[in-house]
Amino acid sequence: MTEDVKVDKHHSSRPPPIALGINVEKPKFPQYAVYSKRLESFEAWPEYIPVDKIDLVDAGLVYTGVGDSVRCYFCGGGLRNWERGDVPMEEHAKWYPKCPHILLVKGQTYIEKLSRGEKPEVDGNTSSGHNDSSTATDIINSVAAQSCIQMGYKDNMVQKAIDIYNKKYGNNDFKGKDLCEILFELEENPDPSFTQTGTEDNNQSAQVDSVTSFEDIEPLETLLEENQRLKENQMCKICLDSRADVIFLPCGHMVSCPQCAPALTKCPVCRKTVNGHIKAFFSTTNVN
Repeated sequence: MTEDVKVDKHHSSRPPPIALGINVEKPKFPQYAVYSKRLESFEAWPEYIPVDKIDLVDAGLVYTGVGDSVRCYFCGGGLRNWERGDVPMEEHAKWYPKCPHILLVKGQTYIEKLSRGEKPEVDGNTSSGHNDSSTATDIINSVAAQSCIQMGYKDNMVQKAIDIYNKKYGNNDFKGKDLCEILFELEENPDPSFTQTGTEDNNQSAQVDSVTSFEDIEPLETLLEENQRLKENQMCKICLDSRADVIFLPCGHMVSCPQCAPALTKCPVCRKTVNGHIKAFFSTTNVN
């Protein structure tokens, strides 16, 4: 009898699933779990209200048809009296921090930052100083940059090519072939300010890399195609627009983004009933 009581106390002390990032709840208004259905509800959204309806839809909100009143399809929470500068996702998370939609889309860290009075960025980055550093890291870790690195180019050479592209076009929307063209030009006409910063050993290494890279020009297309295929495999199989980062429970398949996952009652892969969701975070994603 005593042992049974101890076991019961142990079980009662376990945190609920939502505290572990696992959502087992169902939407209160499942008909609006589909993104397009929520968007349709805003057809009569007053144009004078200073909040973008797309941002409201992303935040899981549905227009009630009265004034500027909206309601979450998942938790049922209502919001109104919108003012200029309001961010729907932040307001939703601030007033309803336990909403499963917010937890699926943004994660617990996002909510904790808001509760501490911090201003989380749209992409999840922190302060501007850290944001610049993380952005540079994200660029060098991009598919295009990594393709060049895998060809044998050193990180500093690839970063130099990225800087040249950014200075020329004013953005970082480069592809692997764009960086390769710049790298080829650097090899034929080295930038003195770039080569002088390295040692003689580094220059010799760059020359070896040059020979290797020219030999690997043909496999580059294959590498880029493989990277593109891997990227497509990570896309949501429902909207084909966002990254699939929601794990279905109990089957464990990951085929949907947070916006589409709540609308699915069965896993598209194995057809098993979905009893819960958990958001996955990849190593390249900044969640600080």
